[in-house]
Amino acid sequence: MASSVSLRTWRHSVRRPEEDFWRAALQGAPAQPALPVDLPRPAQWSGDGARLSVRIPERLTGQLQALAQACDCTLFMLLLGSFQLLVHRQSGQDDLLIGTDVAGREHAALEEMVGFFVNVLPLRSRHQPEQSFAQWLTATRGTVLDAFAHSSLPFERIAELATARRDRRWNLLVQLLFVMQNMPTHDFDLPGLEVQALPASHAHAKFDIALFVTPVDGALQADWVYASQVFQSGTMQRMAAAWVALLEQIVAQPHWPLSRYEIPLMKEPLTMSSTVSVSPARAPLAPGKLDKLNKLKGMSAAAPKAAVRMRPLRPGTDFPLLVEATSADLDTVAWARANQPLIASLLERHGGILFRRFGLATPQDFERFAEAIEPELYGSYGDLPKKEGGNKTYRSTPYPEKQMILYHNESAHIERWPRKQWFFCELPSPVGGATPIVDCREMLRRLPPALRRELQQKQLRYVRTFTPRLDVSWQSFFGTDDRAVVEARLTAAGTGYRWLDEDTLQTSTLCPAVIVHPVTGAEVFFNQVQLHHPYCLEPEVREDLLSMVGPERLPRNVLFGDGTPIPDATMALIGELYEQCAVRFDWQQGDVVMLDNMLAAHARDPYEGPRKIVVAMGAMVERAEVSAPSTAVDELSEGAA
Repeated sequence: MASSVSLRTWRHSVRRPEEDFWRAALQGAPAQPALPVDLPRPAQWSGDGARLSVRIPERLTGQLQALAQACDCTLFMLLLGSFQLLVHRQSGQDDLLIGTDVAGREHAALEEMVGFFVNVLPLRSRHQPEQSFAQWLTATRGTVLDAFAHSSLPFERIAELATARRDRRWNLLVQLLFVMQNMPTHDFDLPGLEVQALPASHAHAKFDIALFVTPVDGALQADWVYASQVFQSGTMQRMAAAWVALLEQIVAQPHWPLSRYEIPLMKEPLTMSSTVSVSPARAPLAPGKLDKLNKLKGMSAAAPKAAVRMRPLRPGTDFPLLVEATSADLDTVAWARANQPLIASLLERHGGILFRRFGLATPQDFERFAEAIEPELYGSYGDLPKKEGGNKTYRSTPYPEKQMILYHNESAHIERWPRKQWFFCELPSPVGGATPIVDCREMLRRLPPALRRELQQKQLRYVRTFTPRLDVSWQSFFGTDDRAVVEARLTAAGTGYRWLDEDTLQTSTLCPAVIVHPVTGAEVFFNQVQLHHPYCLEPEVREDLLSMVGPERLPRNVLFGDGTPIPDATMALIGELYEQCAVRFDWQQGDVVMLDNMLAAHARDPYEGPRKIVVAMGAMVERAEVSAPSTAVDELSEGAA
């Protein structure tokens, strides 16, 4: 027993510093795939893969080695740093994880032992566009050395410390891998044997992308092993070419800020050949002295210009993504149509995209752009007035300009809603008029666990009362004066109803407050409580309505699903949390905001002066198609609140 206790004590003393390091290093790190994909991600990871081999010539390899030496780092660190920068720019993410292999033989006793001890370390990278590449490389070096100094903890334990959740659609915690190979690849003899190294005949993809770099006769061979179930070969060819083009720029201009390097998007045709010989030879750098890099500042690196530039609207956050056209000559409709899978993937990850400088001058331009992204726009939405001159576009909600339209997910209170929604700025107001948006995944994370549990278990009940001369009549709302037709429609929609008197109809709809997104699997707070609860009315209006009809006959109300009132204090807290999560920006003429309505809520600030916002929507979802998460709130959620 004593020896067992001593062993546990020893293991704890050794592992505790490692666990503390990884827990701190990965706190808040993203654990989902960063890169946009070509094909819908299947529900089960198959491991089907393909391989693309690219040769980096001796000239460029020598320049990279000289630059690494001048920056006091290894070639592995330099190539890793360039790969990290590539992924940051391709994904639009400022915070990401890329894994790397370590041999797992740090103890001398293991050096000659036969066996597989390889461990995967997740290396965190935070994009800082204002840094020079040389500064970026210094930071990468520090990250690598720190990780290698804490490499004995198994990957599974590291993932637990990062609180990463398993998902059958992708690899746990790390979906991108970068490895510098140093295993011998030449033939050799053993007593009685001739040993020949053969390339792998089949590529199995454990990761979305794994980049293996191997020194070969003074050059480098880069093997891109990728998941063929989500990426197409053309995309990988463009990404590989973009990486080599970036390496050419880095050796020429290592003092450039990261934002200055031209990196074509992997989802767009490049203006260069997909082979890697894209630049003339340059004299290699003299090794050993970092100040000699300054001699390179005057050189220019020819690189193709990408059609769009992507970055988070707010540094350090995923929501929303800003996508800017880099040329006024861009055919925006053709670009949108050609990049439908890219846009869909970006929307699933970010929840919202702000398209800026796309040259959209009129509502008709906007409708063509939205239709290029989503060909089946919805043209029968009754809650908004149709836009003049448009086919499937609408004017924004007519509401007093001095009042705020509070946060909501479009049509969350009824049986059918759009998953995709667009807002186009035809004319920004001179004062106010922003469209605040909220990431509903973050909103859900901020709800106190007890309230989240109550919302999941009880759900929400939206009540609508059609009182003559107080609100719109039921005849106008349903477009008929036949009660039997209205009753049949309500029954088909799963909406309860009762007639309070001969001409007063009250409907009651039970809806989930927390849903599982049908595409991403994310859990989100999905609701219209602020548009229905009397707490959110102007105080004078609330008092007048209560005195006129009482709480039972309010035109709109929302309760817990069991019919109990939602306390005003709860509504006050929800309002505070929405504002904490809100992202605001100043509209510019021609801006388009695209939201996944099931991942993002929106509102409208008060404004002065003229303001014209045009709305489109598509990808309609039925409530019956959406599931709710388990009603249990796990211990992790309890502790994180």
